[in-house]
Amino acid sequence: MRSIFTPLYLWVAFLAGAAYAKSRNACPKNPREEFRVGKAVYLQSNKEHNSIISIPIGHDGKLHGGMITATGGMGGDGIDGATNKPAGPDALSSQGSVVYLFAVNAGSNTVSMFRIDEIDATHLWMVGEPAAIPGEFPVTAAVSVKRDVICVGYTGAKAGASCASFTPEGLGQMNQVLDFDLGQTTPPTGPTNTVAQVFFTANDTRLISTVKGDPNTNKTGFISVLPFKDSRSSALESHDTRSSPSGTSVLFGGVNIPGTSHLFVTDASFGATLLNLHATTDKVSLRQKIVIERQQATCWAAYSQARESVFVTDAAANRLIEISDDGSEIMSIIDLKNGDPGLIDLETSGRFVYALSPGNGTTSAAITVVDSFQGRQIQHFMLDKLGAGKLSQGLAILQ
Repeated sequence: MRSIFTPLYLWVAFLAGAAYAKSRNACPKNPREEFRVGKAVYLQSNKEHNSIISIPIGHDGKLHGGMITATGGMGGDGIDGATNKPAGPDALSSQGSVVYLFAVNAGSNTVSMFRIDEIDATHLWMVGEPAAIPGEFPVTAAVSVKRDVICVGYTGAKAGASCASFTPEGLGQMNQVLDFDLGQTTPPTGPTNTVAQVFFTANDTRLISTVKGDPNTNKTGFISVLPFKDSRSSALESHDTRSSPSGTSVLFGGVNIPGTSHLFVTDASFGATLLNLHATTDKVSLRQKIVIERQQATCWAAYSQARESVFVTDAAANRLIEISDDGSEIMSIIDLKNGDPGLIDLETSGRFVYALSPGNGTTSAAITVVDSFQGRQIQHFMLDKLGAGKLSQGLAILQ
């Protein structure tokens, strides 16, 4: 069978219910033709023997079937600082553990790379062996297709970020580009005071890292901005710029807002923020603070091109919040009635939102599929038969 090496972003969102929608996006102009349905959803089991679970997406946006492919590495579980027991359901306390198709292996300090079959997007082949990371407990990855570079963030006793070039034949050597002195352990005790996410700006000129603060110890979180050396280079500068935007505390998952210099980043202490990245100083400042009522741990975000909005999820609330891309208003609240305890990683594809609930030992892991234009759940896809457990992490979609 032929295979392809194409970009994909592995975060997915799970939601359902009724909502109030912003009038400008109440109905798509041509929902069948304007917004194409994705090909497959991917997440990782994050078990001792880690695997990628790949599930095809039908023409109606619904999921069916699925395949399991070993990553060659081990999953990992952070420590919950409140209980001193293994964390769950948010075992990695991060966003972007599966991307393009790469997956981090927190328990073995490696990252795995896969090729995707051209005809059946659920068929994967690992390229080479998992690459060793010069750090501990990797939780998040970012990929620049333009520069053929992958960067991995890690948050254990040796915290920071490392990057490597890649080709269709495999990964190059991972080299450390950032060092974060968090005073952590391996596995880390969190979810606060840990690396949350690494991602590239929309124009592929800078690596963004979000690092959570710890309000209980007056430790301030920050955003790191590390530029590439020039417009074509795959090498990054030796020093980053770090900012702690006013009013923020536990910065978590982030996305770029298309056509702007703005970053939309969740904050688990109150909701979400719209931040501005200065074009010359690389300083990050607050533009909008979005306080979400009844939120407990708003941590994950996904941009919807179809809705021109951002969807966010909460690990302790079974609902989907939609916020305008300028951060000015909450556009919809979709309360789900499917029995999930809460939602973590999510992603959008066309008019659909895919959100993951990893389960909690009592409830099974599941993905909720929501039609964002209708504001309702169209599917609650159970993952127990595909080897997913309460530690399942990451969500990505091949468009």
